[in-house]
Amino acid sequence: MTLLTGDSALLMPWHGPYDMVLADPPYGDTSLAWDRRVVDWSAKARVTLKPYSQFLIGEGIAP
Repeated sequence: MTLLTGDSALLMPWHGPYDMVLADPPYGDTSLAWDRRVVDWSAKARVTLKPYSQFLIGEGIAP
């Protein structure tokens, strides 16, 4: 298993295709620098998936 951390727009295209994408995207609800909406992020993630793979979206995923 490979866990990528960082800017997914830069990292994901170079490491795919993926069996699964698990995402907890920023929703733009705070004034924090990292909490900004990413335009069309789901379409960008979807094109990195293998056929018949999983695309899971969480809200507030915590360990």
